Amino acid sequence: MAIDVQALVPGYDFQGDRFDLEKPEDRDIVRFMLSQALFGEATGVYCGKSLFAARSLEAARFYLRQAKQELAHLELFAEIFRQLELEPVDAHWVVRLLSSHNNYYPFKVLMEHAIGEGMVLDIFKDVLLQTLPENHPASPSILKKLRVVCAEEVEHVQWGEKEVRRLLQIQPWLRWPFFGVVELQLAVLPFLVRAFERRGIGHPVLRHLRPFTEHVIARVIQQSRDLGFYPAERPGFFTRWAAMAAGALLFVRSQFARSFSTLDRTYLTELGFRGASAVPGK
Repeated sequence: MAIDVQALVPGYDFQGDRFDLEKPEDRDIVRFMLSQALFGEATGVYCGKSLFAARSLEAARFYLRQAKQELAHLELFAEIFRQLELEPVDAHWVVRLLSSHNNYYPFKVLMEHAIGEGMVLDIFKDVLLQTLPENHPASPSILKKLRVVCAEEVEHVQWGEKEVRRLLQIQPWLRWPFFGVVELQLAVLPFLVRAFERRGIGHPVLRHLRPFTEHVIARVIQQSRDLGFYPAERPGFFTRWAAMAAGALLFVRSQFARSFSTLDRTYLTELGFRGASAVPGK
């Protein structure tokens, strides 16, 4: 596929600091980092539920393409482990929480496709492409794989943002809990940061963790503002907690929601055999 080079420009500069895969401690950090990415790609199969709940043929085509891409990404990361002669470890609990599956379509669109994959792209584009060593024999092959993955993740994020905007037009009440859900997600990021920091105190790459996390938080907040549900000024503590409570209730709802199909009712209109009619938005 053609890669949009501009889309792969890093948003954070690691100033040339890289891991050294000749050092056992660096190999341990890289193994932990890549293991989180491998788990994230494994959960890409969740887009099968989005395919079932697709509200249009356009959406169905996208989720079908994404499912193929996510499974390919899983294999690509497995190849990277083999090329680096590393063994994956289990995913951190924060990554498992952020990657958790649900059946509520608006929640899935926001947290999996727009915000979630946007943060995944931050890790792939800003961290992996900059900090993996250039002098390893497998580096050219690995970096090529990562650029392909990043280009496809850009497409996934763009689709998620498009769907979020559509959903907010027809269900504007989602703005408040969406704001709270994003605040909840940002609140757990420091736990993952501490897990990395414990593995390499004083490491030249890991010294960037705090400013990089601040960069990610600022980018997610701006993305949320651009999508139309985050206030222009970040509210105070109590307002954010009230929004997080609403977000938590939306999350609870998502755990009990059921996916349902709309294409079986709209396919004739989608295919042009009948006049335009309202298409369910959930």
